[in-house]
Amino acid sequence: MTIRTRHGRIRSSRRSQDGGLLILILALVLAVFVGSSFRKAGGRNTSLVLFYLDASTREMVRSPVVTKLPTRGVEEVASVIDLLHNPPAGQGLATAVPAGFTAHSVTQLPGGILHVVLGVGRGQPPMGFGEENTLYWQLVNSLLSLPGVSSVELSVDGRPTGTFLSFVKTQRELTTNDAMLDKGQLVDLYFAAADGRLVVERRALPTGLTRSQLALQATRALMEGPQHPSLGSYLSGTAVLRGVTVSGRTASVDFEESVLKLNMAAEAEEQAKNALVLTLTRLAGVSRVRILVGGHSVQSLFGHVDTEGPLYRLDGRLEAGTALALYSLTEVDGDKLPVLTVYPQKQALTGRNVTISRSIAQMANPPSGDTSFVLAGTSIGSMTLQANSGTLLLSLAMTSVPQDRAAEELMIEQLRLSLTELPSVMSLKIGINGSVAFLPGGYYIGNPFLR
Repeated sequence: MTIRTRHGRIRSSRRSQDGGLLILILALVLAVFVGSSFRKAGGRNTSLVLFYLDASTREMVRSPVVTKLPTRGVEEVASVIDLLHNPPAGQGLATAVPAGFTAHSVTQLPGGILHVVLGVGRGQPPMGFGEENTLYWQLVNSLLSLPGVSSVELSVDGRPTGTFLSFVKTQRELTTNDAMLDKGQLVDLYFAAADGRLVVERRALPTGLTRSQLALQATRALMEGPQHPSLGSYLSGTAVLRGVTVSGRTASVDFEESVLKLNMAAEAEEQAKNALVLTLTRLAGVSRVRILVGGHSVQSLFGHVDTEGPLYRLDGRLEAGTALALYSLTEVDGDKLPVLTVYPQKQALTGRNVTISRSIAQMANPPSGDTSFVLAGTSIGSMTLQANSGTLLLSLAMTSVPQDRAAEELMIEQLRLSLTELPSVMSLKIGINGSVAFLPGGYYIGNPFLR
């Protein structure tokens, strides 16, 4: 800058040079500070487990990822939602998160509770319950993997408290909804404990199988033996198995003729037959089993058990009401596993409600050495069987409930196995002490548990 004096001289102003230098220094300091802030906000590598949909089956699947997240809560959540908007390419994944869905505000409450208020894009079309439920759990499951988050509460601007969009009810979610994940088709296989009793081992088989393919895979898994090292199998390897087919309500198991040369004691043959029939009649729509050798019926496999006619689960005593099949928990090398006990009835039980009441009461008195999480004093509030689906809606009041998730899961498994032994009961939808969503330890019971 120059100024003109009264004498017409022109001179430079040193003040302007000093001021420019000062401004330059301040700008550099500000740039360093802002750059540092941005590095802190956007440069934190974070391991997350995001949830997307299988594009063909629409099942929810996990997708681990390491990404840079801001440190500010609302920006962090917004970044997660942006990732959910755009599934990884080339993996056959889709998303239920619509365009325009974003985080309006985020509050980190004491105890690791993340409260998120979401905004919906302008012109968002309405969703049905299934689509909305999938969206809700895709968001919740993904946000639960954020560091320091132990539970998630979601709400949407302008929606009533406790409502997500239209149908789904919101609450404080403690764990991911594992029931929505594609974990394969679960089946119950029966193996031998050291004392000779039959123990259930849950096994996942491929989805999308026909009834005959599922029965074949279940039989093969049974004959291949248990995964638990301390359980045994009464059945030999799969080399003697020709095939399994399901027609109507009958599963036909066809063995090679070499099976007739195998030696087995009477008690072992009875248990081998029980393990096979119990496993196959746990499959949907299968109520009886035929044993074939070389495609033809035989009087017996090993000379002891009559196999010429169809074999029924526990010889049809469940349908006749002359026996109850209940499950307690037995300890095998430190693991609690469900073990089957059959209780003969002096008088045949008549009526489903009577049978359920007797089952709940008997479960509180397990065999010596076993344990049960269904304790004495458990009462039934209501019970209804949905005829179209075979779902038993059961409300229980329990004097004591396990306080950790693993024990709660064992208790529900004990109830599922026992109550789906009842004729016509294909699944269990349960409420305990007024809760139909989460038990105190965090185990989710909001969906039906299938036979």
